[in-house]
Amino acid sequence: MSNVNVQLNDRPLGHRITGLDLSRDISDAEFDELRQLYERYGVIVVSGQDMSPEQQIRFSQRFSELVRFPMAQFNLADYPDILVVSNVIENGKPIGVGDAGRCWHTDMWYTDAPPRGSLLYALEVPVENGRALGDTMFASTSHAYDTLSSDMKNFLEGRMATFSHDYHAEWRANQTASEKSGARKTRSETSIPDNRHPLVKIHPKTGRKCLYVSEGAIVAIDGMEHAEAMALVDELLQHVTREDVVYRHNWAVGDLLMWDNYSCLHCAIGDFPASLRRRMYRTTIR
Repeated sequence: MSNVNVQLNDRPLGHRITGLDLSRDISDAEFDELRQLYERYGVIVVSGQDMSPEQQIRFSQRFSELVRFPMAQFNLADYPDILVVSNVIENGKPIGVGDAGRCWHTDMWYTDAPPRGSLLYALEVPVENGRALGDTMFASTSHAYDTLSSDMKNFLEGRMATFSHDYHAEWRANQTASEKSGARKTRSETSIPDNRHPLVKIHPKTGRKCLYVSEGAIVAIDGMEHAEAMALVDELLQHVTREDVVYRHNWAVGDLLMWDNYSCLHCAIGDFPASLRRRMYRTTIR
């Protein structure tokens, strides 16, 4: 009998997996069952883990070759395949990325070949008055595509969008003062060329169609005037992130949360003061 237990919620994604100890090499059958759940739902949570960096890397590599975060100063010194996501300051310097994506986005959209997905492992979670803070929200881009009208699906078919890192930097600079501070700490100082992605991507494993959008990233859509294109982006983002389909993850130490960059968007909530420590390790799969 399998040790993999699935606790479904009422959202399209974010289901909890129990019964596995990922600090050991789980069997091929267990891994295959977990992989299928990841591919089916796009976001799953494997709770109650106690992993070393080596164990997290070894488990992650069973999915694919790993991708290193381009800003190497935030990669774990002895394990550069791990990105540190943290607000902790040591010796006057941040040990990790503090502005952990506080807008609806898919990771590394500014690259020509964005990574397949990420695994984020919670080591320290900010807690205030008995409740963990710093939730992360997730929304399914495959469910969003499936629930579009036929006319919208036909309109989007084959349509390309231009994504701009420089535009996103300006957009982020117009957010709140606290967010601007975090963005400056983690922003690359070199300009990254614009790139193009289809608004509808086909998932390489499942074949499902997924919307491909990120907040504050798209500057143009082929065949559309600018204002019209921006209105369409807003409409698609609102459709993806409808409150009744968003999964909001309340973190606990030992959670390993896996998300798929094709089939979901995510957004971190920065609702905790700097005095409360948050530290997580992220591996990214190609």
